[in-house]
Amino acid sequence: MGSYAVVTGSSGGFGSVFVRTLLEKGYDVIAGVRDTAKGETLVQEAEKLGKQDHLHLWQLDVTNPDDIKRLASFLEKTSQSVEVLINNAGYCQGGVVEGLSEEQWQEQFDVNVFGVIRLTKALLPLFRKQRAGRIINISSISGRIGLPGMAAYAAGKFALEGFSESLRYEMLPFQVYVSLVEPGSYRTGIWEKALQERAHADEAYDTLTANLENEASQAASGSSDPEAAASILKNILKAKKPALRYPMGTSAFLYHFVKPLIPSRLLEWIIIRRVQR
Repeated sequence: MGSYAVVTGSSGGFGSVFVRTLLEKGYDVIAGVRDTAKGETLVQEAEKLGKQDHLHLWQLDVTNPDDIKRLASFLEKTSQSVEVLINNAGYCQGGVVEGLSEEQWQEQFDVNVFGVIRLTKALLPLFRKQRAGRIINISSISGRIGLPGMAAYAAGKFALEGFSESLRYEMLPFQVYVSLVEPGSYRTGIWEKALQERAHADEAYDTLTANLENEASQAASGSSDPEAAASILKNILKAKKPALRYPMGTSAFLYHFVKPLIPSRLLEWIIIRRVQR
């Protein structure tokens, strides 16, 4: 049995790519899914690789403290090290601020922010004691720029960015490296979910909402292949000292490097022109 790697949100998108990549690299992977019945594709993939004995489907809802306690207890009792934690579980709550209910805000943060904090905090003693490991939090370009109709999602990702940066400084003395992966638009299902979860608002926002829905639909069908996440993960695993941030995709690189260089008024004009045309 090799070292353990834990991945949340494993049933599809980036999560399934991460699980497969880790299996290929020789890890014993604990693939967290809310419903283990949805992990059948992962089992089939592991069988193709001849790694079925190294895949452990685990019922893990990051909003459920009992699921997290059960996992932490299991890992504490095993003699194997936990080398990798990938906090991938999350979803996009679409909608303008005026149309979002307090419950929608709470649910978005419970999964995308507090879910990450709960699981990470539960496993930190293991990482600290073994003085090694990688904690990888899947953020978004929305953690670097807040776009209209994405306030709840962007706010959560901004929070994740700050949490991860602070945690990195706390863990560096223990040789534990915290990294953020910041994808642009990828075919992971998040855009379809964003359309399904979008909040309805006053008709004054109809033009904005229609344009945002069109943007999301185009992103869902024309985004890049999530397989690109495999190379990012491999880079983090092999790096002696992984970086804090890993922008992923053309749009992410543009926002990451270009946003600081252009005047804020110009950026506002570009964004408003795009969503109100």
